[in-house]
Amino acid sequence: MSDAENEENLWAYRKRLRFVRNILADAFPSRDPSSLHVLDIGCGNGSQLSWPLAHDGYQLTGLDPDAASIAHAKLLGGDIPNARFLCTSIESLPEETFDLVILSEVLEHVSDPQQLLRVAVGRLKPNAVLIVTTPNGYGEFEIDSWLFRTLRLEGLVNTLAKNSDRPLGSTDNESSGHIQFFTRGRLHRIFNECGLTVWRESASGLFGGPFAGHTLARSRRFIEWNAKIADTLPMAVASGWYFALRRESEVGVSK
Repeated sequence: MSDAENEENLWAYRKRLRFVRNILADAFPSRDPSSLHVLDIGCGNGSQLSWPLAHDGYQLTGLDPDAASIAHAKLLGGDIPNARFLCTSIESLPEETFDLVILSEVLEHVSDPQQLLRVAVGRLKPNAVLIVTTPNGYGEFEIDSWLFRTLRLEGLVNTLAKNSDRPLGSTDNESSGHIQFFTRGRLHRIFNECGLTVWRESASGLFGGPFAGHTLARSRRFIEWNAKIADTLPMAVASGWYFALRRESEVGVSK
């Protein structure tokens, strides 16, 4: 069982996994998981989304350009026939289409998020769903992380982290930082430019940065509260967001 399935953490991994599972159930209510093909672009080591979905029975393809993350992914979940992990980019994947495409915590790392979204849309089957999750570029996570970097506390915090019981991270690639800082307004404009409309959306947590991670997040009660409270507050203050998207021409089409 992955950390995402076991108990919640500061980054609301369990909440994100639940969002994805709910979208699959709502979008394809009459389909067996074994008949649905899921593509996880930028899957990292697969621990938080890809492997739980594969163990649910979905036909899972995970892509990541980081060789260490893919090697780790292949070791984590066991040898099951409905999961494959490839060290490649979406552009290099042979022509295949999918019922669900996931871009989770990816757009903030790329120089041209619109182009990546357009490529992802091209991999959708008719009436498929695209899930995007991304940090709030001006939320607590980014502000907390900026202060952390500005005060040059990486060495101290990384030393503490090595001696703590942190949950398994979603990637083995620690060198790829954020180069995009989104508002919801900008994201909605990008979605519209790519012919997508928001079908469902949700907040992740309220806090999520390193200062919170090494202080408040030592409390299990705080972690559970952090994931829940974001659902009661304006979306603009959440640390991150989840979006389920459909092609504009297919909104309202039943399965």
